[in-house]
Amino acid sequence: SIGISDVIPYQIVDQKAEIVQEGYRKCDSIIERFNEGKLKLKAGCNADQTLESELNGILSDIREKAGKVLKVVLPKTNSPLIMATCGSKGSFLNLSQMDRT
Repeated sequence: SIGISDVIPYQIVDQKAEIVQEGYRKCDSIIERFNEGKLKLKAGCNADQTLESELNGILSDIREKAGKVLKVVLPKTNSPLIMATCGSKGSFLNLSQMDRT
């Protein structure tokens, strides 16, 4: 079974906030370059498609980093962590999505 404490790991609040803020700064930089017409286009993409691709990449990186932090910080008795680790249910991506801190 899963309790509320399993999906609200208070011990990573500061680390998660730092990861998210770093991602916001990267996104802001890319949006600024887009607005200035200085965004280097990806092959086969227009400016809007390139912007979307860049931002999606950053957001994916944020989820991945949060999942890695959760994997290290969560106690070994955390039910979702056990399920993701043994492969019975979910993944580390799901862990990062469940975190509501």
